[in-house]
Amino acid sequence: MISMGGGRDMTTPGDARLGTLESRNGFGEPVPIIKERLRTSVRARLETVHAESLASSASARIGDAVLRLPEVAGARGVLVCLSFGSEIDTWSLTDRILGSGRRVFVPRADPKDRQLHVHPYPCPLRTLSFGLSQPPRGTPELADAEIDRNVEVALVLGLAFDRRGYRLGHGSGYFDRFLSRHRIFSIGLTPSELLFKALPVEPHDLPMSVIVTEREVVRAANGPFTSPLPRP
Repeated sequence: MISMGGGRDMTTPGDARLGTLESRNGFGEPVPIIKERLRTSVRARLETVHAESLASSASARIGDAVLRLPEVAGARGVLVCLSFGSEIDTWSLTDRILGSGRRVFVPRADPKDRQLHVHPYPCPLRTLSFGLSQPPRGTPELADAEIDRNVEVALVLGLAFDRRGYRLGHGSGYFDRFLSRHRIFSIGLTPSELLFKALPVEPHDLPMSVIVTEREVVRAANGPFTSPLPRP
């Protein structure tokens, strides 16, 4: 099992492949190249550590911790990334949020305009070829001003996160573009094994406000703010 949490560097005695990316390159190579190597290493490693079982065992604890956060408890509307594959399960968490009387929204990544669109949930869903479920184009969605009025918190998934709040996604940049346009309290969900001390970052990378693992809640030092903005 990878042991990257607890504030340690990206390495353990048993797995140097992940850890040497930072130390060997010293970030001297272009960061996008380093990031892509890290994505490849994380994906390859996940194939050997029973990733779906790992996510399953962590998901219930993470869900409980998320619902205890004051930012979530006080939110009227929550944007939830729908999980697939070995990601932390957000489907049951979505049902729990709906059951608590809060509004839930789900994202749609549109390759046509390379933007993230926000849809009220429940809504029709389409499963893409690689397993992700999202609303089809044409499903009722929120305009930008409606997002700002209705979405206070976002629950975000990714390949890995670090203790400063930064996220390693799949490389498309949808969430960074979205969060640059909307001041939303963002919460990263990850197994502790995929929480790094520091990931390579680029100027456009935006940190989460909080990272939640099955072991701890990390208030990210670089997070943009510590509570949702008041809504008019």
